[in-house]
Amino acid sequence: MKKIQKKKFKLKSGIIIGLIAILLNIITVSVYMYQAKIMKEQLHASSWPYVEWQLIFNEDTGIRLEVNNNGVGPALIKGVNVRLNEKSIQPDSIFIYLLGTNYFPHVTSKLDNRVLSSQNGIKLFQITNLNWAQKVKTKFDSINFELEICYESIYGEKWTTGGITVTKGSRCEN
Repeated sequence: MKKIQKKKFKLKSGIIIGLIAILLNIITVSVYMYQAKIMKEQLHASSWPYVEWQLIFNEDTGIRLEVNNNGVGPALIKGVNVRLNEKSIQPDSIFIYLLGTNYFPHVTSKLDNRVLSSQNGIKLFQITNLNWAQKVKTKFDSINFELEICYESIYGEKWTTGGITVTKGSRCEN
């Protein structure tokens, strides 16, 4: 009877070294990909805008609506939604709805399609005449005023602010 001999598979040292080199390359590439991901996240975080707005009334200086970027990067303002008592209006029509007129001493600024640099702000409106400021404050106190500002970072990340709260994503898409 013949014995069946099993062939032993021997790896030559060159093949072993080659396989180890391939494994090390795969590990190295994985580490570099992970580092690149971390660096991308750090880069995005280093240019993160954080937009907030506040309606401020002072009996000595009047009333103003300020929009500030308290983040570390510029905010590209993409859209503004204004609602009074849940009715959408144009941002430059606020006083017509509140007081029936735009003809009184005040200063306004447009916010749409502007760049708000880091640690800077814009006064959306300011009324220094104390009589008119008091009238506007009284109207604001008697209605439901909502202002949503949608903005992006320079990397296209989108946020929406409703005052001092910021949520990821944009609700201003047309």
